[in-house]
Amino acid sequence: MKNIGDLHFKKEILPLMDFCYNEFSRDVLNTLLAETPDSVTEIIVRQDILKALIKSDHLSRPFSYSKSEFNEVYTYMNDLLTRDATAQTHPLLYFFFARKARQREEGRLSQLILFLHKVSQAYFSNITPDTFPWEFQNRIRNIRRMFADLSIEKYRTLVRGPGLTITDISRLRGMLEQKGRSGEMDIFWTDFFIFEAFLSISKGMVNNNFTFPLFVQNGLSIKGFYHPLIRLPVLNSIDIHDGVILITGPNMSGKSTLLKSIGLCVYLAHLGLAVPAENCELEFFDVISVAINLNDDILSGYSHFMTEIQALKSVVVQARQEKKCFAIFDELFRGTNSTDALAISELTIRGLTQFRHCYFFISTHLHQLKDAIPPNANIDTHYIECALIGNRPVFTYKLQQGWSDLRIGQIIFEQEGLNELLRV
Repeated sequence: MKNIGDLHFKKEILPLMDFCYNEFSRDVLNTLLAETPDSVTEIIVRQDILKALIKSDHLSRPFSYSKSEFNEVYTYMNDLLTRDATAQTHPLLYFFFARKARQREEGRLSQLILFLHKVSQAYFSNITPDTFPWEFQNRIRNIRRMFADLSIEKYRTLVRGPGLTITDISRLRGMLEQKGRSGEMDIFWTDFFIFEAFLSISKGMVNNNFTFPLFVQNGLSIKGFYHPLIRLPVLNSIDIHDGVILITGPNMSGKSTLLKSIGLCVYLAHLGLAVPAENCELEFFDVISVAINLNDDILSGYSHFMTEIQALKSVVVQARQEKKCFAIFDELFRGTNSTDALAISELTIRGLTQFRHCYFFISTHLHQLKDAIPPNANIDTHYIECALIGNRPVFTYKLQQGWSDLRIGQIIFEQEGLNELLRV
């Protein structure tokens, strides 16, 4: 189970990885960033693909092609099988007498040759297939085989020089038609789009200086993590092995952003990608659930509190089935009154400690929990540092061990002049 809607992944993170030049590669990119592999083995395969792409230095050189350029070539190759029957049956004779059709065909074939040659030189001429996992090796070899079969280098020289003859046009078109009928062309485009999607991700990770995580048997350790959309972020670290992690701190101290950053590292790692951290070691989780800034569900008739309850229940059900769960609950039970919130928060925290194979991050505004919950080996407490200097809150955004007792609501209320404005 993956519940990561509150990470706003598609809106905030996907654009950091999107360097695709056509919509088909972008569709593959969207799929890769939406579907997590089922095992650590599959995750490592993705990591190895991306690492090999990053190591291929020539792929980092400036290169692009226009959307219209690609669309012309892609449409031409896919339309060949539905065009003029005479040209398909007697191409030499047809193009000998049909001068305008020959010129049009030469122009489109020339565009195709130049596009494929440009792509071949930018992506595949200096790449070493053996450095990639087996399946990806085959994709690269399939693409290269298509370029070789179409004699891209030879015809590019002709296009740049004397131009294509009637025989060249007839032969090239015939090969393209044959590869279309056999399904080779579909395989070529599929492999090409997958290659570009992985290449796009690798560029995003390099540009953002992400680090590949290591999967371990037990524990979650992330050093120097941050949210990639924050300019000049404060780096934080965690090192835990199981249980409940309670995070306190005043409003505006950065609890939600910190939890998002942790959730993002865990989710990106399970996608097989690098993460925004200096170092990351973690277990493989069957369940990843992030509940931050939950809202009322009007269509289902759920209040904010009921939405919180459903999010918690879905994770606990999975934990009781011995699934390894990673879950974040930001400001748990803020949708109900403080008396109820305190009582059920205490019950929830105590109950979650029984799932030793799971990690539950809970931020809370309930300071009374400090006295209500006795010390427990499976409860780890952290707070986000904030100091009062000259009766003004100064936020450091640094994660520290322990509890925060600082309350700044009344201070800010007074600083904004509301005591005076509301005086009766």
